[in-house]
Amino acid sequence: MAGHWHPQDGPEGFLEATTHQARLVLDVEEGLPTYEAGRDFQGMAIQAMVTIPEGEYMPETPTALNLIWGALTDEMDAPGRGSPEQDVAAVRHMRRAATEWLAVVDSRGGRVAYLDRWLHEECGYEQALTQWPTSPQPSIEAAD
Repeated sequence: MAGHWHPQDGPEGFLEATTHQARLVLDVEEGLPTYEAGRDFQGMAIQAMVTIPEGEYMPETPTALNLIWGALTDEMDAPGRGSPEQDVAAVRHMRRAATEWLAVVDSRGGRVAYLDRWLHEECGYEQALTQWPTSPQPSIEAAD
């Protein structure tokens, strides 16, 4: 993932890499291997976020995928989680997220709708927490 930078989708090759990772989530054995593939999906999103060129905002797609896959893997590893029933439900949730991502990854509109729904409806993030600026914001000067 290097080269051209896109303000919504991050570094060149990121979307292609997400396709590969989503397929891994679906192809591995259920249980811990699915969790590990999901955790790797989140790690890939984080890596795309840290390659921001100076002066750019966080890219929307990698940032949202980081939040989504963080929440999905938390369903297995957060305190108070981890019962066999919870793990089965978490794996099912991760596999559904991966399946739906593969259906929309090639469409800008589909990606936007997916990210919005998974952030707010599936993972429960508040709308105000996930609004990204679309243009430079004026700096706030300290009052004298």
